[in-house]
Amino acid sequence: MAEIAAFRGSRYDGARVAIDDVVSPPYDVLGDDDVRALRARSPYNAVRVDVPETMGSVDPSVSPLEAEDDAYARTAAAFGRWHNEGILVRDGTPSIYLLEHAYRGPDGFERLRQSAVARLRLTDFSEGVVLPHEKTHAGPKVDRLNLLRATRAGMSQVFMLYPDDDGAVTAAMAAAADAAFGGPAAAQVAHDRDGNTHRLARLSGVTAAHLCDLLRGQTLIIADGHHRYETAVHYRDERRAVGDSSADWLMVYLCSMNDPGLMVFPTHRLLKGVEIPPMDVVLERLRQHFTVFPEEGSDAASCQTLTTHLHTFAEPGKVFGLYFPREAACCTIELRDLSSAGHLLDEGFSPVSARLAVTVLHHLIFRDVLGIDPSATEGHIDYVTSAAEAFRRLSGGDYTLGAFINATQISEVRAVAERGETMPQKSTYFYPKLLTGLVFDVLGDG
Repeated sequence: MAEIAAFRGSRYDGARVAIDDVVSPPYDVLGDDDVRALRARSPYNAVRVDVPETMGSVDPSVSPLEAEDDAYARTAAAFGRWHNEGILVRDGTPSIYLLEHAYRGPDGFERLRQSAVARLRLTDFSEGVVLPHEKTHAGPKVDRLNLLRATRAGMSQVFMLYPDDDGAVTAAMAAAADAAFGGPAAAQVAHDRDGNTHRLARLSGVTAAHLCDLLRGQTLIIADGHHRYETAVHYRDERRAVGDSSADWLMVYLCSMNDPGLMVFPTHRLLKGVEIPPMDVVLERLRQHFTVFPEEGSDAASCQTLTTHLHTFAEPGKVFGLYFPREAACCTIELRDLSSAGHLLDEGFSPVSARLAVTVLHHLIFRDVLGIDPSATEGHIDYVTSAAEAFRRLSGGDYTLGAFINATQISEVRAVAERGETMPQKSTYFYPKLLTGLVFDVLGDG
């Protein structure tokens, strides 16, 4: 079972810095321009300790490998200096941290999501305590491992889901939130770049211990942060090899699958560096198993409007939007019969995973129709969560196809993870993303 514990988090001193100036989106959604803008916002912005600066500030005579090592060393030095200067202050007692996210989703609806940040004792996936739901690429794990080695700290939380089928944790957390956010201790409030509000309140003592006990019996599913979890396990094993158990724990964000504010949104796919046949040839191949709906209007603006209606089909998991930049045209396609995915069962997919929208897209469309090997897509697919941003990029000439998809459901995430299976990369988009900088975890006691 999951072992959950309170910890002494490190947080910004609100009297020394403006919280909105120092928090940052997670590293994996930041482009180079975003990083530069955040660095310019404050000398203490969290991006400075979460995204090591490897370019532009080192002597050109230094080798690239030495430059990279130097960047992680500078990052660790800055993190230590902020503690010494009192910019970051470590809480005096072990605590868990309630987080409320008041947000407007990409669909335009306003919601509230309630969760808690705590420590989780790391376990291997084979133990069945923590379950992944997506495959990962190797590249990001190298960077995160180097950062862990240098700083010996958790900069951001791994997003975890727990079932809470009897509602006990949800009820206890709601009661704790009412007391914490309405009590005398002021909550820290931050806003992300989309204008969403993130409120954090600290719990300690009996209340924190009770929540940890309730969470201890849960099986956890990684929602977001697979790379960081796998990296943390690797680092734990490194430290154990030298007799150090301080890396046995990981800072995690824990959210109930039944939280009404928990939503998954779609991640669309843009193909690049892959030549595909003309549109009419592709559509003719698709007609073997898909109904192809002719669309009115062939410009990107018309097609963007059409993508907003994908979720209105009776079975959203069978419906996709395709945009062909060469022809500047789009269409909607619907899988006529799930039995068309029957050959995936012979390949080892379960009935649950074979009928996922992402499986149908990557195997029945990308592989069977376009000849793209699902295991060789790294570098050939860009993942975009905004349809408007996707069409902006598609008009630039760098892509050969845009594929628009409906969101994976929470129930599907659970079903796949509990069967020990994984989805393709970027199968889920949990929103809002967790801000980096609300709380850090210095590895070690407490």
